[in-house]
Amino acid sequence: MFIGLDFGTTNSALAVAPPDGPSRLVPVLHRNEKLQTFRSILYFDEDERDRNGRPHAFAGPEAMDAYLERGAEGRLVQSVKSWLANPNFTSTTIFNSRFTLENLIGFIVARLIDATPEAAELTQRMLSGPVVVGRPARFVRNSLGTPDSEHDELAVSRLREALRGIRIPDIHFEFEPVAAAHSYEATLDRDELVLIGDFGGGTSDFCLLHVGPGLRRLKSRGETIVGVSGVGLAGDAFDARLIEHCVAPRLGKGTNYRSGGKVLPVPSWPYEKMRRWHELSLINTGKTRRMLEEIARTAEASAEVEGLLELIEEERGFALYRAVEAAKVELSGAPEARLRFGLGPVGIDARVRRADFEQWIAPELEAIATCVDALLEETGTAPDKVDRVFLTGGSSFIPAVRELFAARFGAGKLAGGGELTSVATGLALAARQRFGG
Repeated sequence: MFIGLDFGTTNSALAVAPPDGPSRLVPVLHRNEKLQTFRSILYFDEDERDRNGRPHAFAGPEAMDAYLERGAEGRLVQSVKSWLANPNFTSTTIFNSRFTLENLIGFIVARLIDATPEAAELTQRMLSGPVVVGRPARFVRNSLGTPDSEHDELAVSRLREALRGIRIPDIHFEFEPVAAAHSYEATLDRDELVLIGDFGGGTSDFCLLHVGPGLRRLKSRGETIVGVSGVGLAGDAFDARLIEHCVAPRLGKGTNYRSGGKVLPVPSWPYEKMRRWHELSLINTGKTRRMLEEIARTAEASAEVEGLLELIEEERGFALYRAVEAAKVELSGAPEARLRFGLGPVGIDARVRRADFEQWIAPELEAIATCVDALLEETGTAPDKVDRVFLTGGSSFIPAVRELFAARFGAGKLAGGGELTSVATGLALAARQRFGG
């Protein structure tokens, strides 16, 4: 059995491959239901403690259940992968206990393994054999700007240490778009030059490489890769545009309040934090809450500011982003969607037209297009020489994203499949290719 681990910003997954034949996803069991993926979130409850007296970490679907049941009584931790390349984030204190970033990642992966029906066998094999783990072509440097090799290496080393901390000793990394290429390649009966576009929660990664039956026996994909690139934005950035245009204005952004006889604008920084869902819980401090309470007393949009306060104080960010994500998904199949979310004294009920959404995400689309064009130019590859464009990840469903690639390569060349799981199943195939007999 060969094992692939896809640790993602939003979802994680495990897959295995036998000595021959297709790989398969390892399901996650939760309340008598089999799930394909495991949500990459943690929830800590002050009253639930482990044997060392530290807050117990619920993960994945159990964390979602605990959060929805107990809400602000606990602490929700999300998108930890987005902090791997940031040297300024090393640890956080949760209910008077310190947890490193590596601790948090280890909790998620360990709970993922334990939630599978094959936990015992997987654990034994991970202790004694290689595990191929996905990594972006470029890690997100959260709040630090453009990715670079130094911070890329930091992210890889931290992810390695996190996995070693849960007794996975033999770790090998593969680019996530290359893993998706392995998954696509399994369907081919001829060799092709393929552009892989992998759209995750925090990164959009691209790989141009040769795939096909004539290349499956190679131990390394290095010689088949023509070029790799990526940009530090994807699903979370698209969500942020919906927050910016549909949610923040309904929670007091752009309005004023009175203080010391002066009319002042409501501070913009809480709304900037709101754009990234994994940062929202970080501003749930006494200082922030007192500031918003004071502003609400004299604000011209008092109810809206109170709604912002409730969003932060009651830790309702996760529920909000589920509503945002649902609207985004609906827009992939319809020209209009409704974003609905009840929040204390205010109710958000926004009609969103796909045309407006596409205009809002134009800067992100341009960044993706620039990245793809640069990859083609750097590798000296003309678009007509690319046989297929395989798009994977949740944001690959967005029509404007698909149109971007159709305009360059032709709609007939676009392919997809297993958009949320192809990286995991491809990692298992990559493990077999590297370490099989």
